[in-house]
Amino acid sequence: MTHDIDRLIGTALVEDARLGDLEADVWRRIEQQQSDRRLAQVRLAALAMALVVGAANGGLFALTRPAPSSDIQVFTLASAPSPLFRLEAGQ
Repeated sequence: MTHDIDRLIGTALVEDARLGDLEADVWRRIEQQQSDRRLAQVRLAALAMALVVGAANGGLFALTRPAPSSDIQVFTLASAPSPLFRLEAGQ
């Protein structure tokens, strides 16, 4: 099996030329990962803050405002005068 030495040397030199930017590329990727982590932390903090504010507002709103009573109470235990009461009771 014969190999073209000149071709192999030529491709090696081209690949070595790309290695000149290796350090800059590594630092750029490290900075990108750090900024992605900071963005994820900010998103998590915003989510936690929204959860706390929502729970606090919901809890305070539930305590300060009682549920209004309904004028029509169809599903109550006081439905004995209903004509269907005897049918439901099995009589």
